[in-house]
Amino acid sequence: MVYLKKSDSYSISPTLEPKDNDRHEYVFVKQNNLYVKLPYRNLVFANSSGNYVELTTSNQKRYTLKTSIQQIENSLRYDKIIRIHRSYLINIEHLIEFSTQEVTLSNGCILPIGKHYQENFISLVLKCPVLM
Repeated sequence: MVYLKKSDSYSISPTLEPKDNDRHEYVFVKQNNLYVKLPYRNLVFANSSGNYVELTTSNQKRYTLKTSIQQIENSLRYDKIIRIHRSYLINIEHLIEFSTQEVTLSNGCILPIGKHYQENFISLVLKCPVLM
């Protein structure tokens, strides 16, 4: 069993990223010298702050990576993880409700939707049936 300390640092290993034609349901997050398997379905959202990105999972674990949100977005080969803001990626499987300005996720977090991302977000989400 791996015990995570708050001060541990993480990174996504580029050597373990899936190739374009090899779609996995998970990614490995490097913790010191260990690789932690993170299923995409467990990722709730990612948020950036400066040169770091924090991944938040459904079991409340957080992984801090020294990278950019753009690199995370390009590394994750999972079509249910989408950009909603310059600082946020969300997994739409954890989306509970949304308006044109914000989303509410399964863990209770309310995140803003950036103006530049509204149209793309709404068109992606509304591909599913809508009752009015």
